[in-house]
Amino acid sequence: MKYSVNKKILSLGTICTLALGYFLPAAALEKVPTKDLSKLGDINNIKRFTDSVLVFRDDVAYDEVTYPAGKVNYTNERLSASKSVARSGQRAMLVYITPAGRSPLEVIRNYQQDLKTTGFKPLFECAEDICGEAGALTGGSNFNFANILFKDSVFTTTASAAHVCAGGAQISGFRYALMENAAIGETIAVLTWRPLVKGYALPCPDELEKHTSILVFHIKAKEMEQKMTLLSASEMSQSLSASGKVAIYGILFDSGKADIKPDSKASLMQIGAMLKQQSTLKLHVVGHTDNAGTLAANIDLSKRRADAVVNTLMKDYGIARDRLTANGVASLAPVASNADDAGKSKNRRVELVLQ
Repeated sequence: MKYSVNKKILSLGTICTLALGYFLPAAALEKVPTKDLSKLGDINNIKRFTDSVLVFRDDVAYDEVTYPAGKVNYTNERLSASKSVARSGQRAMLVYITPAGRSPLEVIRNYQQDLKTTGFKPLFECAEDICGEAGALTGGSNFNFANILFKDSVFTTTASAAHVCAGGAQISGFRYALMENAAIGETIAVLTWRPLVKGYALPCPDELEKHTSILVFHIKAKEMEQKMTLLSASEMSQSLSASGKVAIYGILFDSGKADIKPDSKASLMQIGAMLKQQSTLKLHVVGHTDNAGTLAANIDLSKRRADAVVNTLMKDYGIARDRLTANGVASLAPVASNADDAGKSKNRRVELVLQ
C-alpha cells in the first residue's frame, strides 16, 4: 500500500496499519466508540477533552523518551529532530476520540490552556508542514513524526481496532504541543489530527472523519526501580573469589541520605550469612554514588553509607568490627555512564572488596 504525499495530509495513521503488518481485525469497527474501552482510565491530574472517549492506553514503569522540540527531518532513511528533549521515568500513552465537529486546533488549544493553569509551560509546538518535511511525515513507510516518541509496536494490541481507526490510513490537520512542569517532574506531548478512512483498507466507519483523534504521551520523572537479582551468600563468595569484589544493589538509601531502607534487609542477611560462614574473611565496604551534586558532598555521603552498612552488620548480625572497613569513593569508580538515569542507577551501589 502506498500513500500519496500531500502538504495537508500527513500519514500518522501509517504507524497503526504498518505496525499490524496490514493484518486487520476480522470484525470491523461498526461505529465510532461512545464510551471508554473496558478498564482504561485517564492519567492522574491530566484532564481529557470534554466527552472524548479513551480507546487505547499503554503504560511502562520506566522508559526513556526523546520528545521532538524542533522540526523533524528524514535523511538517509533516518528520522531525527533538529532539536529534542530527552526524559525518562514512568511513561503513559493514551489515544482518545473526540465528539464530532471538534477541530484538531480547538482540541490542542484546550489542552494547552488547561495544562498551563496547572503549572505546565510550553517547550515547542507545530502544525502540519512546520512539524517536518514531507519525507518525515508522509509516505508508505513507518517514518513519521510520532515514531520519534515510540516504537510502532505499541499499536499491536488486539484488544480493539478502535485506536487503529483513530490513527486513520491518512490524517489531516496534524498538530503537536510539548509542555513541561519542572516543579513536579512531568513532561507531556499532545498530538491531534483528523483520521481519514474513506476508501482505504481500514474497516472503520466513515463517520470517524468528523472526529478528532488525540494522542497524549506523558512522562513522570521517577528513578528506575532497583530490580537486580538478590545475590545469595554463596554467589557473593564466588564473586569475591573470582574478582576480589562484588557489587550489591539491594542495599537502598533515600536520595542524599545514609539511612538504610527496610527493603535492604534481604541483602544484608546474605552478607551476614557469608561472613559467618567464613570466619576469617575481612572486607572493605565501599559506598558508591552517581555524579549528581559535588564530589566533596558525595565522598562524605558514600562514606556515611558504608559506615551505616558496617554498623548494621555489627549490630544486627554480630560481625566483629575489625573484619570490616568502611570507605567512600563517591562517583570515582563508575560502572556505567552517568549521562542517563539507567547508568546512574547502576553506579549507585555498595561494593564488598577483599582486604
